[in-house]
Amino acid sequence: MRGKIRKLLSATLIVGTLTFAPEICGVENFPVARAEVKLYTAMGVDYGNEYESQDIVKLRARDKAIKNATKQAGVYLKTYSRSINNELTDDEITAITSNSYEVVGEVRYNRTVKQVTDTITLIVWEATVDVNVDDSEITKWVQRDDRDRSTLISQTRESQVAADENDRKVEDLRRRSQNVSDDAGRAQLQAEFKQADNEFLSNQKVEEGTRLAYNQKFDDAIKLYTEAIELKPDNAEAYNWRGNIRNSVASIKISVDKNVTVGEKIRSQALDDLNRAIQLKPDYSAAYGNRGYLYYMAKNYPASIKDFDRAIELDPTNAQNYIYRSLYWRFVAKDNTRALADLSKAIELEPTAHAYMNRAGFYQRDLKNYSAAIDDYTRAIELETRESLLGYHYYSRGECYQNLQRYDAAISDYTRAIELMARDENFKQLIPFAEKSRAECCKVVSD
Repeated sequence: MRGKIRKLLSATLIVGTLTFAPEICGVENFPVARAEVKLYTAMGVDYGNEYESQDIVKLRARDKAIKNATKQAGVYLKTYSRSINNELTDDEITAITSNSYEVVGEVRYNRTVKQVTDTITLIVWEATVDVNVDDSEITKWVQRDDRDRSTLISQTRESQVAADENDRKVEDLRRRSQNVSDDAGRAQLQAEFKQADNEFLSNQKVEEGTRLAYNQKFDDAIKLYTEAIELKPDNAEAYNWRGNIRNSVASIKISVDKNVTVGEKIRSQALDDLNRAIQLKPDYSAAYGNRGYLYYMAKNYPASIKDFDRAIELDPTNAQNYIYRSLYWRFVAKDNTRALADLSKAIELEPTAHAYMNRAGFYQRDLKNYSAAIDDYTRAIELETRESLLGYHYYSRGECYQNLQRYDAAISDYTRAIELMARDENFKQLIPFAEKSRAECCKVVSD
């Protein structure tokens, strides 16, 4: 029974598919500071000419105002994270502020007309927004799974790249509009502005979808990604992230709800999405990684390893893709050398608790190298930001100590594991096994 539970937990933990919301008070890894909601006010400016939709120009000004406000929030949150001894990277801060803000009240607009030349008139829109950002998002962020954090960072970065490209496209159109004098040229410009506007709106839908996914509103996120695709049918990012969420939902339906029929239908939809993303963007590393994982979960192993290899070829700096590929080497090819190489590469790229935990599990269960496993579990414990997983690390390290007949260390770890796992529903089922193992160690010591 214990093996079955451990296998289920290991399968989910290795790729980070469990969601945790633990209490953090009283745990030494979580410095406590008073969090509060702070208000940030910022302005954004955009301008449009006669060929553009003024409603879209207003939305562009609003979007710039929000991003200016979240940049202000980011400066503070960076300092705040440092004050609680948990300083986050700039990418993490951007992912938090971009996805957790709340617009307060109505956006305030100011419209002015600027006569540039005798023939060029611009309408300038100023948008002022008030935005709330909660400091406690820092705490919530560190409780997230590493894969979840990595995905949100990638999504946020992709959205910024898409927004920048759209801005450049619009600015180019605005420059061209200054030299158009014939009806055919005007009609062409209006059509291109319309296309750029739809792209902007599509990108906005993707950003909102990511915000919903950030808050675990997956059905709503899928709806927003769908609307993004309707506005821009070649939006590869929308297809990729919709496919990624659908695959996660499918796994829950199949593994947790035991509704295989519905789960397989959703997985098929996810595969269609990821295929389309790759068709639209053949060098899209994230889509290959997501599709490879889908194939792995569907037990299509030849297709999965092909996609994992391609994802790494396109982006050799993505640690998650090495963790993905290690699944294939460990459980399908039974190639311990390659599995260890991929797990070690993931640690080299991103030395997170998640990465150390994965390699520790490999050392422990595949290679029976308990000393190496202890070293990695110790590092995972030092880095872990989630109380729920701390218990799992202590339990696993306790097993290694027990196997090495270091019974006093094992007893200490089992005791700590029982205390921590009692606070989380995902791990309570392991407590009887930890208690049994501790009793065995205590008996040896007493004898």
